[in-house]
Amino acid sequence: MVGEASGCAGDGVFDERLTTGKARWEVGWLGGIRPIGIDNGVWGTGNQFEMTGAGPYAGEPADFVEAVVVRGPAGAPGPNIYGLRTPGWMLFPTQLPDQTEKRVAPGLFRAATRGTTWREIRTWSKAETTGADVAAFNRLIQSGGKVVVPARTRLQAIWDLGRYHCAYPEVKLGKGGCGARVAWTWTESPRDPESGRKGDRGALVGKVVQGYGDEFISDGQGGVFSAPWFRCGRWCRIDVETGDEPLEIEGLALIASRYPLEMESIFTSPDDASLEDIRRICARAMQMCAHEMLFDCPYYEQQMYPGDTRVQLNVIRAMTRDDRLIKRAIEIYDLATRDDGMCPMNFPTRGLQESLTYTLCYLCMYGDYVMNHADRTWLAARIPGLRKSMAGVERYENAEGLIEDPAGWSFMDWVPEWDKRSGVAPNGSVGEGVNAQNNLFWVLAMQSAAVTERALGHETMARYWDEKCTALKAKIIETFWSGERGLIADTVAKDDFSEHSQCLALLGDVLPADKAGRVAQHLVEDADLKRCTVYFSYYLFEAYFKIGRADLFLKRLDLWRDYLKIGVTTLLEAPENETHEARSDCHAWGAHPIWLMQTGLAGIRSAAPFFAKVVVAPQPGSLGSFTATHPHPGGEIRVKLAFADGRATGTVETPVAGDFVYGNQKLALRPGLNEIR
Repeated sequence: MVGEASGCAGDGVFDERLTTGKARWEVGWLGGIRPIGIDNGVWGTGNQFEMTGAGPYAGEPADFVEAVVVRGPAGAPGPNIYGLRTPGWMLFPTQLPDQTEKRVAPGLFRAATRGTTWREIRTWSKAETTGADVAAFNRLIQSGGKVVVPARTRLQAIWDLGRYHCAYPEVKLGKGGCGARVAWTWTESPRDPESGRKGDRGALVGKVVQGYGDEFISDGQGGVFSAPWFRCGRWCRIDVETGDEPLEIEGLALIASRYPLEMESIFTSPDDASLEDIRRICARAMQMCAHEMLFDCPYYEQQMYPGDTRVQLNVIRAMTRDDRLIKRAIEIYDLATRDDGMCPMNFPTRGLQESLTYTLCYLCMYGDYVMNHADRTWLAARIPGLRKSMAGVERYENAEGLIEDPAGWSFMDWVPEWDKRSGVAPNGSVGEGVNAQNNLFWVLAMQSAAVTERALGHETMARYWDEKCTALKAKIIETFWSGERGLIADTVAKDDFSEHSQCLALLGDVLPADKAGRVAQHLVEDADLKRCTVYFSYYLFEAYFKIGRADLFLKRLDLWRDYLKIGVTTLLEAPENETHEARSDCHAWGAHPIWLMQTGLAGIRSAAPFFAKVVVAPQPGSLGSFTATHPHPGGEIRVKLAFADGRATGTVETPVAGDFVYGNQKLALRPGLNEIR
């Protein structure tokens, strides 16, 4: 469907059926559905629903009325010389492919019991993990059998999907069973009933299964029930209550739905099998957070946050050449900016938050796009938005050029020592003055703006940001450098120090060589620095590779290896310990090891705007060999290397020219296959 000045038009064979002016459109109200439960407000994932009959998709409206056709897209010039614009909805072809739609019935039913109260939250015992009902439900999903629930019976069964899924639930009911109810509840993990802790995500015994979902009420006619929005999690609880008639359940399935994002790249090494396992859960988390837009997390917050999004976009560009969702995410933020240029901290959503730090993360996405993709036309259309937001940030500069008293929630990271500050670094919030991390992010944003403007031929604007950036770097050193510690302090008082400030200073090339060397040393050696957690490890890992410490990256991947030990199939929002448990089990801001394996360990990076050149500078750390591929707008870069005695041997295949650098080896790469000797 596309929008035209005359209304709606269908392509090709759909013209006669769908084009307004030719086809007569009618609309009708579909009954049998109502919202239930609590939608959790701004940060919720929508209502749960009760559906009666076979659901709203199985019936026809009782009455139809002629549809009101909105002509126009809004803002399209009308057919007159005065440039008047027509009112109405703005219609345009989507730039995204269809979401996946695949019927699956994964995993196994792990427990079942009868005689419960309706939708009871109960602790499951070992004895309930076997029996006829468990076997019947497994036959249902594996071989197409059926489950017959007798009259006046309550039954509850637990389905372990095996890994995290985003899907529409589908229940097929046979005729009969009028008034019977089937409730389908989703959760990310069972929990201990006393502590509320999740623990091993693959364990059920001794835990409860509670979450959210939908309820289906049979009218005795049979049919297929579903829900108007997809659900997500790894575990499902199926509650059945029958009335005076037995109920036949003829099918249970999921209609898997997400953006068609696949892992098209590889990184594998015979020296560390865990890397492929880490990539697997990272890729699954990224897939579950990718739909018509990106999600912070599908279970709790189906909305985008620029801090998450910047990391996610690099993960996507490491997985696939498809940049459509990347462009859509940046475009959404561009179109959502306020009059003052600030980007919403979360969007799209009913309620909005403000954050200067996340506006800075949004601005960094432009430079990332310039270096890794090639759609100049699309990028040129975003320049007005980039400039508007850059000008908006400038409003927060004080007389010395430092960001001061930023608006909103200046979130930095979920550092335990910052818990009482809700993730805001010391002196990082409104009314607190100036802070190092906020200003270091402003450096990165100005560098992003400069490379973007220059790539599109806007040299004057690029020089403007270059000059401001140089001045800000000097002011940061003057204000936050601690000669005593050899570190960038978080505060003017120089009484707080974190990994965050050091890695941002290194990535922004803020420091001269002697100071940068001291920061690199203390970043590695000082045990009292506030530590980066899952999200901010992206910046820390980039800094490790900048200072040539791939070994530290491989060591810090122990956090992701620990995820594997507790049975997660996606990624946690934050590290777990004795006192803290991750809220979300599917948070794609932790998927960045995919990007760092390819750009860090394999060292495959863009060396010019629009990926016109490549540099392959591997840092294998303890790995003796690896094979890697990395997407490129013109194809794929393939690297197969072994390392011994300080030298690399193997091959590099690339669609563009560039350079290979490893130790004392420096070779010019030509398009095609290159031998590394």
